[in-house]
Amino acid sequence: MYYRNGTIGPSRGMGAIWQQRQTLQYLQDGKPDVRRTLRRLWRVVRPYRWQFIGGTVLMLGGIVLGLIPPLLIRQLIDNAIPARNLTLLLLLAAGMIVFPVLSALLGLLQNYVSVLVAQSMIADLREQLYQHIQVLGVEFFTWTRAGEIQSRFLNDAAALQAVLTQAFLGTISNLLTVIGALIVMASINWQLALIAALVLPTFAFPVLHFGRRTYSATESTQKALGRLSTLLEETLGLSGALVIKTFGTERRELERFRVYNREVQQAQVEQALLGQWAAVVVQGLAAIGPALLYGYGAYLIIMHAIPLGTVVAFAAYLAQLYRPASSLAGANTTILGGLALFDRLFQVLDIEPTVKESTNPKPLPVPPTRGMTFENVTFHYPKSSDVLHDVSFDAPLGHLTALVGPSGAGKSTILSLAARLYDPSSGSISLEGIDLREIENAALRQHIAIVTQEIFLFHTTLRENILYGTPDASEEELQEAITAAQLQELLERLPDGLETLVGERGYRLSGGEKQRVAIARAILRKSPFLLLDEATSSLDSQAERLIQRALETLMQGRTVIAIAHRLSTIQRANQILVVEQGSIVERGTHESLLAQSGLYQRLYEAQFNVASEEQVSG
Repeated sequence: MYYRNGTIGPSRGMGAIWQQRQTLQYLQDGKPDVRRTLRRLWRVVRPYRWQFIGGTVLMLGGIVLGLIPPLLIRQLIDNAIPARNLTLLLLLAAGMIVFPVLSALLGLLQNYVSVLVAQSMIADLREQLYQHIQVLGVEFFTWTRAGEIQSRFLNDAAALQAVLTQAFLGTISNLLTVIGALIVMASINWQLALIAALVLPTFAFPVLHFGRRTYSATESTQKALGRLSTLLEETLGLSGALVIKTFGTERRELERFRVYNREVQQAQVEQALLGQWAAVVVQGLAAIGPALLYGYGAYLIIMHAIPLGTVVAFAAYLAQLYRPASSLAGANTTILGGLALFDRLFQVLDIEPTVKESTNPKPLPVPPTRGMTFENVTFHYPKSSDVLHDVSFDAPLGHLTALVGPSGAGKSTILSLAARLYDPSSGSISLEGIDLREIENAALRQHIAIVTQEIFLFHTTLRENILYGTPDASEEELQEAITAAQLQELLERLPDGLETLVGERGYRLSGGEKQRVAIARAILRKSPFLLLDEATSSLDSQAERLIQRALETLMQGRTVIAIAHRLSTIQRANQILVVEQGSIVERGTHESLLAQSGLYQRLYEAQFNVASEEQVSG
């Protein structure tokens, strides 16, 4: 087993191949399924449907007002100028100013509503994503790099704003503008309207040709950004920076950054070029309509079939027809690219939690009366052989159960299962006679405190780190926990006491000090059950003594399952479980296990460099 961010994780012995398989399985590439993605997108949009309707009404009003000026131009050329009617001329000119201004104001209001709705939707998606990731099992964080997760929140979600405001909502606006312009044009002269409309189907070509490519290019860009984000998170954080500096690998990491940076550059250039090529095709298609209109319109004027003002009005309407039509085609390619962004978010939301909340939880008795029981527990990680085999034991109320055994035997896996970071593959684990799977997760966390070997502290004050699990604890309770955890000397040395910033991952504190902070957190929780990895082998003797005193206070009156490393803890355990290759091979007290002359005796002698009384006398 190893520890990541202060949590118990899968065994190192599972191997790198298994981890690589599972990493790709969780964040796999999905083939575009437009209908499925749009159905899921509608569930995101539905809470804001009334805002969308309001924005659409504003949009429709702006479009209608924008369609009026060409009619005014027609009247000005065909009526006001030939009749030399200055009053009508002034009214038409004023209308050509007022209507565009009103249309622009409605457009401004509609854009405000659009941006507000889009940002609200993105915030909802981020919240759903964060909430979902919180309930995923520990294996997700073990298999997935933090930078990749952050990329989903920052890069993917941020890119969605342009998609929602410019593509989705812009598509509706452009579609309504095209329909409105065609209706007005047909009412003026249906033959010219038909000629103008003949070009419109050709705008579908960029959608068909560039849409799928844009989807792939967008997905490739986001993946490249995810890799770059991961590199930055690993190398610019304190822990990574220290490793790089101590090994002198700055040049190597710079080369890695250059490779990933170039990948982002190439992906974004490819994505931009696809958009530019689509724009070139659309502009070329948009030039056909005016050519046909002016040619045929000039012929009709020469033949005295229609007045000049009608052709000029049609020319103005062509701008309102082909500009939104070209934007419509470009937006559709952008939409298909945007679906790739939604798919990347939905891929994470589709991951099923391996540790699921009970639908009908049972309450735990207060105070506890029994303890914890493992019954025929077998466990394996996905696509691997069993890590634990038929493990059964009782951890009675108020007793200390010590787990000992060689590295990789499965001790930390037992602690992981006891904390319900995983569920057993078969068998059951019960607390107070209730299967852990039938207990509400929040209630279980209140009853169980965990102190791990590697401690994670947040980059905030010492006070907030100690109070992290119990933020409503009183000042008196806080001081009692500090005293019990042997932290008084540390507070006296720190210039700002409890208000001292501990630095990233608690870097300003030593290993022993961080462990005592974790013990203080566990003391404040006042949980009746304690899971403990008591490793102190890497600490100096003074820190070890302080931690041992703090642990003795912490374990008083609690039911404890501990991976025991110290002789004193092993000797005073009520029962010792000797774990080897995923099975409990010996159990008993310190004295009875020494008398058996088995694996426990060999571990005891190897670890503490002593010989049993029988060997000394022999």
